Amino acid sequence: MDVTQLVHWSGRITGIPRVMLELAIRLQKEQPDTVFVSWVKEVGEVCEINLDASLEGKGPNYIRENHVAAMPTTTATPSLMHHAKRVVKAGLKRGARISPGLAAKMESRLIAAHLQNVKRASMQAGDIIFVPWGEWWDPNFTACLMRHKESGVKLVQIIHDVGPTVWPQFFEQVKVTPESYNSQIVPAADLVLAVSNNTKKELIQWLKAQKLHVPKVEVFRLGDELKVAKAEKPKEPRFAESKLKGGDYLMAVGTIEAKKNHMLFYYVYKLAASRGIELPKLVIVGRRGWLTEQAYALMTLDPEVKDKFVFLHNASDEELSWLYDHCLFTVLASFHEGWGIPIAESLGRQVPCISSNTSSMVEIAEGLVEHFSPSSPDECLALIQKMLKPKELEAARKLVKTYKNHTWDASAEQVMTMMKEL
Repeated sequence: MDVTQLVHWSGRITGIPRVMLELAIRLQKEQPDTVFVSWVKEVGEVCEINLDASLEGKGPNYIRENHVAAMPTTTATPSLMHHAKRVVKAGLKRGARISPGLAAKMESRLIAAHLQNVKRASMQAGDIIFVPWGEWWDPNFTACLMRHKESGVKLVQIIHDVGPTVWPQFFEQVKVTPESYNSQIVPAADLVLAVSNNTKKELIQWLKAQKLHVPKVEVFRLGDELKVAKAEKPKEPRFAESKLKGGDYLMAVGTIEAKKNHMLFYYVYKLAASRGIELPKLVIVGRRGWLTEQAYALMTLDPEVKDKFVFLHNASDEELSWLYDHCLFTVLASFHEGWGIPIAESLGRQVPCISSNTSSMVEIAEGLVEHFSPSSPDECLALIQKMLKPKELEAARKLVKTYKNHTWDASAEQVMTMMKEL
């Protein structure tokens, strides 16, 4: 299992890294012969890693940045290796102040010495390499997978969404695009796992449009559990400043990026203000992404509505649990989603949700979620006003109690069963 992005992730684990973590934990437990690997570009190969050491036992919330515990080929103990690296790093800091050139050489030698200790993954014909995401921006990673595929290794790739092909305007423009990766890897895969029926449909349509081979594509459902020992009230100063106590706010969960359509909230609250409609504050939980600078500036600087938006960028799972439990209902305004975990998480906490009427969001809980056009502030505002009526909200709360949670254990079981069939 390739866990490159997971073990290099910094901050709270959300989105795709969260999916990788939940599956990795269960594969490690249920399939003890699973080998975890991370892409090492300097050697052009995926190399074995110690998953537990790389995650540092911090669970689903935090991983130390750029810390990957390799499976060493030397006899040096981890403690001695760690001490040696610490000493060298301290020397690099001091040396950089005296001679930047010398420090750079020392760093190169340190990297070279470290690379001698990595263990390249040994794969044989019939083995499966499971790629839950993939370093799609690195052509050498793609070439590595194709090289193993040609030697008889079976390839399983998860496709979370095909957003960049459907909504290119919402993504960073880069030289190497997801399309170039997908055009090679997806047709060559022995099995492609899509996270929704809509993602499967869009992927197949794209493959056919490109006149590419359509491999076996199966759908599995992501888990929606958010298990914590104890929910905790957010500690970020911005939340304290908001003076929210619980039961007095709406919530939107997701990375602040263009496709998540946070700009709609700005228009909704401006529209409400122009009509004299008083709306509860909106707590927005998610890290800062890309292509949202202007929207963020408008939402945080406009005197008329800036106090209506409470941005929380570093909420832990414990804090997110508290926020779910104490909000009136949640809103997801995305233009496009591969699945839409915030909807399922919200319903899993028995909290009503309203969402956009596009892509996979309409298939998560049919009949339990009301929808609006992500392009219509009027529709969104009207639905928010409806949900704020006590009788409507009470009815929605009763309805979501019929939602049946899908566990991460069940998700992993689906994935393992389909891979075993290979």
